[in-house]
Amino acid sequence: MRFPTFPRTILWAGVLGLVLPLVVMALFWLHVFRIAGMWLIYIWPSSIMLMATENMGHSPEALGILFYSIGINVVLYVVVFSILWCFAWVIRAWRLSLRDGTTI
Repeated sequence: MRFPTFPRTILWAGVLGLVLPLVVMALFWLHVFRIAGMWLIYIWPSSIMLMATENMGHSPEALGILFYSIGINVVLYVVVFSILWCFAWVIRAWRLSLRDGTTI
């Protein structure tokens, strides 16, 4: 299995951090879910900011908070995936060094 490059990992993490909140918002708009459970915090950690928009309706301030929440989610996904990529790279280098007979 080929190891993904760092820029590709960052790109896909950013796309995933952007698409997941949009899909969740669309599913809520279509009334697929009755309420948001704890699962929402796991896939969209910055959704906690949306509590500030509960009584605002569809105002520009509420839209701004939604955009900030999605932007923060993208940054969080990029940071977490870059840390996971670094750990995976170290483990891969360690396993390759065990095969060569050299150790890190």
